[in-house]
Amino acid sequence: MSLRIVLPITRRSAVSLLAGRREDLIESISTRLLWEGKKSRVCWFHPKVARTPKSLLMTVQLLTASDVMHQPHYSESFDDGKTWTERQPIPALERTVLGGGFEDVVSDVVPEYHSKTGVVLCLGQDVHYKDEKLIRPGEDRWIRYFVRKADGSWTKPQKLDFQHPEASMMMSAGCSQRWTLANGDVLIPVTMLANRPDHSVSTLLCSFDGLNLKAKRLGNILKLPVKRGLMEPSITKHDGKFWLTIRSEDDRGHFAVSPDGLSWGSLETHTFDDGTPLVTSTTQQHWVRHSEKLYLTYTRKDQSNEKVFRWRTPTFMADFDTRRKVLVKSTERILVPKDGDAMHGNFHVTHISARETLVTLGDILVDTPFRGDTLITSIRWRRDNDASRLTR
Repeated sequence: MSLRIVLPITRRSAVSLLAGRREDLIESISTRLLWEGKKSRVCWFHPKVARTPKSLLMTVQLLTASDVMHQPHYSESFDDGKTWTERQPIPALERTVLGGGFEDVVSDVVPEYHSKTGVVLCLGQDVHYKDEKLIRPGEDRWIRYFVRKADGSWTKPQKLDFQHPEASMMMSAGCSQRWTLANGDVLIPVTMLANRPDHSVSTLLCSFDGLNLKAKRLGNILKLPVKRGLMEPSITKHDGKFWLTIRSEDDRGHFAVSPDGLSWGSLETHTFDDGTPLVTSTTQQHWVRHSEKLYLTYTRKDQSNEKVFRWRTPTFMADFDTRRKVLVKSTERILVPKDGDAMHGNFHVTHISARETLVTLGDILVDTPFRGDTLITSIRWRRDNDASRLTR
């Protein structure tokens, strides 16, 4: 029997009205506090939402130290995100005790509704700890998937079976935006590692029957041999093309373009239309997609955040011109505001209706233990987002 304790969202920042821009599709942006954690010294992290026909389903994890995650939980909203049920642990995802102080857990979970089978497919990765410290941080991570069925029950996590020389030490899909094709196949952006220091990225086409995820084909591989290389790609489709945005280790963000989501062109660097690069430090970016325009969300170096770890606050958003393949500087705005030295981490984008998109993230302070607020930002559109494919 599931609990239906309703928790109200309190307002964190005033609505940002953008009526002055006639061409702007965005009517307003507002950020609200979902769960307070800075004062109570807890941090519910990795909040990621899936739109289903019945509710909004969020997966979330307790974060206690750097990359130290605990059992994934879930919460639901039955009123488009206004109120949420009490967090509940997801069955069969408890930490696995291996002995000798070692433990494993599934982390970086991304849920998404799969309309062809009527279930929520959740993708994550397994991570490893010894005495509450992350070990083997860049290796031995594999894609783990599990399902939330239509009746509310959960399946046990399974490893996605796929062998490739470029993924001999790791293949991860944690935190990535993916794309479901009309036939039900899923394009999953992946991070891979072989026997060298730098990671590579690509997309993996998989079939899914409602219970089993099976690899079919790997796209061409993108590399950048700088420090740890390329990581945490996210995919979207706009103007008839697929777009992949990629975290990197060279103080830049990168992207690639494909006609089919598998055949990727050469790696390109995110720049603004005035020629300046997007200066960001080894941090993920994500897409916000409206049927009339594509946007990129990101963090970057700014005068206000020079002392913040990897400049991870505030979170910005700008139009991405798909014809010129540049960010439009005049459209940049703060999507999620800065709160002192608290940093933003591992956010996610979900279209919940034709007129509203949610961005969920943790706003955290590095402390012992980590503490942070869980935030929801609402983007209200002036015109219907016809291509949002809310339950694809």
